[in-house]
Amino acid sequence: MRPVVLRTERLVLDLPVEHDTELVAHYCGDPLFLKYLTTPWPYTVEHARAFLTEYVPAAWASGDELTWAIRRHEGDSLLGVICFRRGNEIGFWLGAEHRGDALMAEALSAVCEWAFSGTVPDVESVLWRANEGNRASAHVARAAGFRRITPRIATVPDRRGHPLPAWHAEHRAEVEPDAFASWEPILGSAT
Repeated sequence: MRPVVLRTERLVLDLPVEHDTELVAHYCGDPLFLKYLTTPWPYTVEHARAFLTEYVPAAWASGDELTWAIRRHEGDSLLGVICFRRGNEIGFWLGAEHRGDALMAEALSAVCEWAFSGTVPDVESVLWRANEGNRASAHVARAAGFRRITPRIATVPDRRGHPLPAWHAEHRAEVEPDAFASWEPILGSAT
């Protein structure tokens, strides 16, 4: 698949490139990444360069993982990354200094709309999952219209491939009426 650019009211989602190496390395050094993500740890500039110059282009070409850089405007600095993986699963992260302004929920909504547009065949739902306790990611998923679900096996792999307890959610083309309320057991009822 060829990379596509997505635009929202405040963001441009485009291809992350080698020029983004330093920022990817900086953002992925966040201690929350050690706790909640499967990125290598400690994360180095070499990891970032390989991700941007080897993994991202190969994954777009194969269709296995479509990764976008999140930017305020075309040509701006990278704020974070969002990806859509084979199996219709979403993944994302945002640099610490860019959190708290609902940018990720906006990017997540844009990728979901794109997935449901017919570009990717047979997408009935987009799946989200995160380590149990990753409340920030759960808030983003709730804000983007995901409905919390409890699958039979509610885990995610850690960076060594071992299962960890996880929260799961899905987003259908139309937001389900009980989507927001489904998060109350873990996030409460406040917005």
